[in-house]
This record gives sequence, structure tokens and C-alpha cells, in this order.
Amino acid sequence: MPEEDLTRLDRGSYYLFQIVGCSVVTVNGNEVGTVKDLLLIKNNDILEVMSKGKEILIPFTEEICVEVDLKKREIVIDPPEGLLEINEI
Repeated sequence: MPEEDLTRLDRGSYYLFQIVGCSVVTVNGNEVGTVKDLLLIKNNDILEVMSKGKEILIPFTEEICVEVDLKKREIVIDPPEGLLEINEI
């Protein structure tokens, strides 16, 4: 189905295919990885991001994911301290 035939979503809502494959970068321009999947959890969806062969889980919230640019296929995040390292424990 062509994208223009899809139901228009509310601002801040996205189709899964629009998010999977997006690159993830920090507000400072540091590359984090690529969205592998979006885990749909009630009230708090989670981005599953592959970064250097490792999986990082990032809450898909407006506070952390400050910009979603579908044309650039990029999600800009402002992660709280330690979020990107939490999976390294």
C-alpha cells in the first residue's frame, strides 16, 4: 500500500515501518546506531537500537527522542546520563 493511502496519524505517532531502519544520533551529533525494532509497551514504547553489534533499549518518549525526521530517516535523542551505557553492565 502506498504511503499516501495510509491513515494520517496524530502528531508524534508513527507507523512501525517509518521508525525501523532510522539512524539514531545524540543532540551532540554522536552516532548511536540503527533502530532494529520498536517494542510496543503500554504507555512507554521502546526503541531497540543496534549499536556496534550490541542492543541498546531507548525509551521512545518526547523527553528523550527530541526529534524524529522521517525524511532524513533519523531520530535525535537527548539521553539522560548513563542510558547508553546501561546495557554494558
